[in-house]
This record gives sequence, C-alpha cells and structure tokens, in this order.
Amino acid sequence: MEYKLPSAFDPSDPDFSPVGIGVASVLLVILANAFVMRPGLFVDQVVGGLVYGFILVLLALGLSIILGLLGVVNFAHGALFMLGAYITFQVVVQWGLSFWVALLVVPLLVGALGIVIERAVLHRLYDEAPLIGLLATFGLALMLNEATRAVWGAAPLSVPKPAVLASDFDLIITTVAQFRLFTVVVSVLTVAAVYALIERTDFGLSVRAGVLDREMAELVGVNIPIRFVLMFFLGAAIAGLGGVLRGTELGMDVGMGDQFIILAFVVVVVGGIGSLFGSVISGLLIGEAVFLTPLLLDTLATRTGLDALAIPGIGGLMPYLVMIIVLLVRPRGLFGQEGFLE
Repeated sequence: MEYKLPSAFDPSDPDFSPVGIGVASVLLVILANAFVMRPGLFVDQVVGGLVYGFILVLLALGLSIILGLLGVVNFAHGALFMLGAYITFQVVVQWGLSFWVALLVVPLLVGALGIVIERAVLHRLYDEAPLIGLLATFGLALMLNEATRAVWGAAPLSVPKPAVLASDFDLIITTVAQFRLFTVVVSVLTVAAVYALIERTDFGLSVRAGVLDREMAELVGVNIPIRFVLMFFLGAAIAGLGGVLRGTELGMDVGMGDQFIILAFVVVVVGGIGSLFGSVISGLLIGEAVFLTPLLLDTLATRTGLDALAIPGIGGLMPYLVMIIVLLVRPRGLFGQEGFLE
C-alpha cells in the first residue's frame, strides 16, 4: 500500500499536458466569475463542499483501510456510519448525556461493533472471491438497517447541537455555522492522526509489512491477525465518527448509510484503490464539485445569457461524472497502484 504523495501531477509526467493546463485556466476563470458575481454564496458553497467532502473522506478513509488491508469490499461500512448517527441520538437525546461524550464514546462503540463483524463473519471470507465478501456485507447492511428501524423507528431524527457550536461565525461577506467549521477541524485532525499512525509508528510499519508479505512478517514475530483486527476497529470507528458529525448537523434517517456508501465507493475509486491520500483528495474534490458546480453554471448562464447552462440537479450527478472523467484519463484512479487487488 502506498500512502505517500506520488508524482501523478509532476509537470515532467507525460500525462501533464498543455490541455490540462488550459482546462485548469478556464476553470479558474469560471471560479473567479462566480466569486465576483455572488461572493457570499460562493463562500457558502465552498464551505458546504468542504464539510460534505470531509464527511465523504471519513467514510472513504475507513473503507479504504479495510479494502486495502483485507481485500474485502465492505458494503456494511455505510451501516456503521448510520449507526454512528443513531447511537449519538441515543446518547444525547435518550440518555441525556452531552454531545462531547457522544463524540468520544460513539466511535469506540461503532469500532467495537466492527470487531464483532470482523470476527463473526469477515475473517472467514479473506481467502474467498471478492464477490462473496460483497454479498455477505450487503446482507449485514440490510440486517443492520432493519435492526436500526426496529430500535429507533423509521421517522427521521435529530440531535441538538452543543450550545458552544450552535451560533454562526462571521466571515464579513457571509456567515458560516460554527458546527461546520468544527466538522472540518475534527476531520483534518482525524486524517492527520491516521497518517501519523500508518506512516510514523512501528505499529503502522508492521501493518504495511503484513500487507506486502504476510508470511514473512509473521515469520519475524509480527501478530498480523490482531493488527488487522485493530485496523478494522479503526476503520469502523472513523465511519462512526462521520456519523456523529453528519447526524448532529443535519439529522439522520435509516437510508443515510446506503446513500453515503455508494458515494464512498466512488471516492475510493476516483482516488485510487489502496491509496489513503487519494481518498482524501478525491473526497474533497467530489464534495466541492457537488456544491460548486450548480453555482458556477448558474452564474455562467447569467453572464452569457445562455439559460441552458443552468442544468437542474447537476450537483447530484457530479460524483459520477467526476468518476467517469477520471477513469477515462487514469483507469487506476488519481493515485491508484498498478496491479492492486488484481
């Protein structure tokens, strides 16, 4: 697995063509036009895309860890994200504890559930075809969805934001909800912590050694099974953290996991399977594309008088359009490794 920044955008790379520079220049002009015409709305959309992108990053980060280490396409990962939101509701609303307790405890609970899933089901499937793991985790996702519906009901629920984060932050040209900025800060710290764990610790080194050559790592005394279980715990806990943040900001429903797991797979594919750095860049790219594209096209339509440019619903299509474009140019994704999982 590769976690370091590759040279995918080195100007000496043959893929880095004048055409790409031209496209980037046109995009900058369009962005500048949108900012000049609607500065407040532009900043709102940038922040919205950043928050949405980081939620995708948290979900895709755990998914990428599990896929990269274990080779299992974990479709139940979205259900763990959903449970993070619902357990937050249980902790804050039903039990009357503070949001800060939920922020610390819920990811640990979801991570523990991830260990149960790994020990009860997934570790039996590591040597099987990927399709078997996909079907098994799809079944787990359905079971978790129905269990959630049975415990908390099918109606959407919400969690009150902590008072210290309930107000807005003044950016002069607009205001931004403090909870959104808090989400960005927590996400950045989480990504940095995961990078430090994998790249800067002996534990991370031993895990990467087990991925590259499990037999040799075990031969020198590394307990690979327990390390993989701990990494599965980490991936599930990160998904639970994403659920805490998303559920507190916008509420929750039983279908939220199904919606986000599809987008998380898109993020992993665009970033490149096996690349955590790619998942981070891809998640932010897709988040901004979802929020900024409608604004850019609308302002461009206003500037040119071509109303057809303002395409209704284009934001929801952007993750899949980005995936198609990236895969046409780089079939392995932005930072994918050749031969990974082949």
